[in-house]
Amino acid sequence: MTNEPPYSTTTLDSDDEEAIRGIVRDVEEGFNRNEPELLGVHLAQDAVVGNALGVWSEGRAAIDEANRVGLAGFLRDATAHYEVSGVAALAPDVAVAQKRAWSTHTAADAGEEPEMIALYVFVRRDGRWWIARRQNTLVAPRA
Repeated sequence: MTNEPPYSTTTLDSDDEEAIRGIVRDVEEGFNRNEPELLGVHLAQDAVVGNALGVWSEGRAAIDEANRVGLAGFLRDATAHYEVSGVAALAPDVAVAQKRAWSTHTAADAGEEPEMIALYVFVRRDGRWWIARRQNTLVAPRA
């Protein structure tokens, strides 16, 4: 027995990686269109989300309600551009994705630091990928 942590030996095929990237694109599109249904369509029923303001929502119904309130209120005029910076399998039917986010395509294209980062945990259930967990974190501006 060793105390060295093992590397994951599980891999994602290209179809699975593209499905996960497509889910993140749907989240971006739902946010930019102010469509809470599209924003939450890929959430597992038992999903948990920590948003960029530190609000913790458990269960799809609670997350959907938070999305509806946010998109109708303080996020109504907000936009976002997402870039998936990594996707990896952790175990069979479990994957993670890292996302960087800016409020505009222009900021991302100009090479500005992301304004937010996020970590998604995906699970495969009934033959498709679902968001099981998501944690959004605001990035502090560099001094």
